[in-house]
Amino acid sequence: MVKIVITAPRGQMDRLIVEAAHQRDDIQIVGGVGAPGRDYIGTDIGIAAGMGEEIGALVYDDIEKIIDACDLVVDFSTTAFSMKVLASCLAHRKALICGTTGFSKEQTEALLAAGEKIPMMKAANTSYVVNVMQKLLAEAAARLGERCKIEIIDMHSESKLDAPSGTAIEMAEAMAEHAPDKTFDDMVFHSVRAGNPPSTHRIIFGCMGEKMEISHDAYDWRCYAEGACDAVSFMAGKGPGLYTMEDVIEAG
Repeated sequence: MVKIVITAPRGQMDRLIVEAAHQRDDIQIVGGVGAPGRDYIGTDIGIAAGMGEEIGALVYDDIEKIIDACDLVVDFSTTAFSMKVLASCLAHRKALICGTTGFSKEQTEALLAAGEKIPMMKAANTSYVVNVMQKLLAEAAARLGERCKIEIIDMHSESKLDAPSGTAIEMAEAMAEHAPDKTFDDMVFHSVRAGNPPSTHRIIFGCMGEKMEISHDAYDWRCYAEGACDAVSFMAGKGPGLYTMEDVIEAG
């Protein structure tokens, strides 16, 4: 049984993670953390997340008040809040799964460096299917890179702040790593922020006279919540290191 703290429990992703984690036999939610002043501070996390029932774990306004009770923190919040969570996890040697996107270069480097001291996973996308798609894109880039131009379209709800998406960036990095003649800067991004779809990513390999398209459409945010819980189960008992969703997939 891995004991977890979940940040921003009223967030679009986090509230679904609360629900999914509560249904797992191998995960116990011991508390939540929200920004000071939020009206749900001090309430049960099940109520804060909109489940309509109490699960026996309160939401705090300071991660320091609850972090010693957990093994791992699940954080899908904001960049500023995530950096505070990171600092606390490092100080208390707690594992961290961070799904927040939009970090600066310096913040990203700090997150990745944390793997030297704690079990750390930085995952822009926790969907099992998206991470399988990453492998397909890498292979396609390796075989078609010299023959085509690669363009990435990501479509998200109008409330998403960062563009391109963290997932689109990770896809571009994977393709650039395997393409024989391309770097990250050769990838062309197109970001659409309209309406309220969970997410869509389309990668176009445009060749002369033909094109190939690999795409992923999320119909329900729950696919990410379930993937996050799979990551929690995978991280249970792990030592310091930098882990990825690919590790979760390979572990079965």
